[in-house]
Amino acid sequence: MIPKIIYTADLSEAPDKERLTAWRHAWQTMHPEWDVVTLTLDTKPPILNYDQWQQTFGLAEPAASAARLNLLRYEVMAREGGVFVDPDRLPLRPLDELVAGVGAFCSTIASHGASRTHMLSPSVLGATRNHPMLWHAIRDLPHSVLVYRGVWDQSGPGFLTRVVRDHGHFRDVVPFHWALFERGEEAAKAHGGAFAFVQAKPAEVVA
Repeated sequence: MIPKIIYTADLSEAPDKERLTAWRHAWQTMHPEWDVVTLTLDTKPPILNYDQWQQTFGLAEPAASAARLNLLRYEVMAREGGVFVDPDRLPLRPLDELVAGVGAFCSTIASHGASRTHMLSPSVLGATRNHPMLWHAIRDLPHSVLVYRGVWDQSGPGFLTRVVRDHGHFRDVVPFHWALFERGEEAAKAHGGAFAFVQAKPAEVVA
């Protein structure tokens, strides 16, 4: 079973701690029986792909923080399990039903060019501890960073899609197409899917 713990992180060199506090409040309010954890550069666990982690400090923002977030998310999920969510994603419905009876799930994203009309996304990623897909991701990431260009393909949706496809994890990783990321709370609620998230500042959503 996927552990009931939700993570996010601000891995910039000057994290917005007020924003993280508001994010934690929003998720904890909707998930009172879950643990909710926020991480920064000062509180993150050790990173296995250390060389690739260090390389991110040579990138400009926001690519640097995004790359670090992806590296961290795969490693935390592999070691601990749970759900890892981007810091700009807020819940409009609890995750309890989504984690029931599945070993791993991920969000999806719309097109990134005409040749790739539908891809998996790590923006919301959940898994049991030691799920093989995550250890494949950790193993494959150094090669991906070497061969591909841009965070999207090195460690983001392009990378996750390849890992799930190439290692046969499409059999055990559930993509939830109905969890669209809308730019406003009303638009997200109007979508009518089983789950939705809002992409907005926490202060605009927390009641």
